[in-house]
Amino acid sequence: MTDLDSPSAPELEDENAFGLLIAYHDLEDAEYSLERAEFVERFEAFRAAVLSYAAGAALGETTLVLDLGHALYFEIGDGDQATDPFGWLRGLRQQLTEKEFQVVAVLTHGGRWVPQTGADTPCTELLAGGYQLFRASRPSEPLRRALYAEAASHGEEEGQGWGAGLYVDTEAIEAMGRTLKNAPTPLVSGTATFYRLGR
Repeated sequence: MTDLDSPSAPELEDENAFGLLIAYHDLEDAEYSLERAEFVERFEAFRAAVLSYAAGAALGETTLVLDLGHALYFEIGDGDQATDPFGWLRGLRQQLTEKEFQVVAVLTHGGRWVPQTGADTPCTELLAGGYQLFRASRPSEPLRRALYAEAASHGEEEGQGWGAGLYVDTEAIEAMGRTLKNAPTPLVSGTATFYRLGR
């Protein structure tokens, strides 16, 4: 039995949120071109740079952060942000670019499921069959949409994917009340549409 099936499972509600994904785009290239110790040092430097930026420029007190290994994902309820999500992500991407990281930065928006009261913390459970279940998030449209864009940034061969850059979900633009004077070519991945607003 999981906590989702138990009588004490929290009542959930749907709310809007912003998702901000920052991914180390050429991670595999670094892995295959560097010695083991150099590669570990490089991806740890990526993670440290992202978290250092986040500590110095708070996105909001209720921000959830997921370390996905190749990327860090930040999620905050719409209205809970302490700063402009687009400006925050653009600043982070700029700092990483200055440190010579090729990154994919994605800003999304959509519904997510959270407890009606209290914080929703990750949990680990041992399941029948010896499985270890780690739940890092409830269903999250911003997370799914961010992963769509990150996957589309890669291709089987050079030049096939979208490449490194700053991608903004059209729903995030709408949620921030912004319009683009000269909208770039729409990029579609999964059920989401993005604009590339920086290389």
